[in-house]
Amino acid sequence: MKSQKKIIGISGAFGSGKSTAAEILQTLGYHKISLSFFLEEELLALGESITRKKLQDLGNTWRQQFGRTILVEKALAQAEKNGWDKIVIEGFRNSEEVLYLRKYDALLLSLVVNRDTRYARLKDLKRREKLTEKLFEELDNRDLGIGEKEFGLQVAICIAMSDIFIENNGSFQSLETRVKDIIKKHE
Repeated sequence: MKSQKKIIGISGAFGSGKSTAAEILQTLGYHKISLSFFLEEELLALGESITRKKLQDLGNTWRQQFGRTILVEKALAQAEKNGWDKIVIEGFRNSEEVLYLRKYDALLLSLVVNRDTRYARLKDLKRREKLTEKLFEELDNRDLGIGEKEFGLQVAICIAMSDIFIENNGSFQSLETRVKDIIKKHE
């Protein structure tokens, strides 16, 4: 199904710069839709605090109950409702989401960053829970898909299935240049 919309999907392990890359795309006229937003919204409605583990658990529960593409379907419905023609979907984490996005001719990017750099970026971030090296490793392994079921997290597989890989161990300027160059070539 060929889409009239320009859709870019971004995957990567947490701390790889997905939100930053999506924000760069916003400067190019794309509307950002973070898949974790839907999960955060639900946790807040339930009166829960937001932690990575709770987001992981809820995402797995939704994919098991409603299908492995539920979050991407919500993102596309939001874009349709708002009349957005250029969207960036941040944070796909299951191989079925990749296949679903392929139906819409989405350009799928993955950010690749070494684990030490990602931990250094996240350890002092106030956005969610305080990370220790041990907790980071547990959550990261789970996010990548280690020990997960088919409806679970599969970021490593999503990265492997992407169209373009962006090494993001460097500066913001380096990422910005790379993202803008890629988009220029594909628009």
